[in-house]
Amino acid sequence: MPTFGPATSPSAVGRTFLGAATVLTALLGLTGDARWFAASGAFGTVWWAWDFLSDSVFGPLGSWLLGILTGSATVEEPPDLTLDDTIRLLEDHLTADGVTRHVQIQSALRLSEIYRLNQKDPVKAKAVIERVRARWPDAPELRLFESESEK
Repeated sequence: MPTFGPATSPSAVGRTFLGAATVLTALLGLTGDARWFAASGAFGTVWWAWDFLSDSVFGPLGSWLLGILTGSATVEEPPDLTLDDTIRLLEDHLTADGVTRHVQIQSALRLSEIYRLNQKDPVKAKAVIERVRARWPDAPELRLFESESEK
């Protein structure tokens, strides 16, 4: 029984065919007929498009679909953020324009907990909540933080 080497991908077959057609028609163009040069240019353009599409579109799409079907899709790990990075990110959410109300309130809640629990600074924690409460006094998420005098 004959043994076969590794399977040739359809992309490699297409590249080989288009490359050979480009070179062959360019050589035929040397016979004096300019139409062969035009055909060579057309094959070269299709060859470039084939390379681009197979490497940038069909290859990644096929890998993604195969991962979905087999259950072996790779999931990127979340970035390693330090506590200072997290604080900076949450503070940016509070000050940035275009961030939704929900994201800003959730960021304030998380930031308040970090200040209170990790940095042992309840004054800073309360200031964050007060800053967000000043923007949205009716936010139901902030009712938990109402002081006894406000109830």
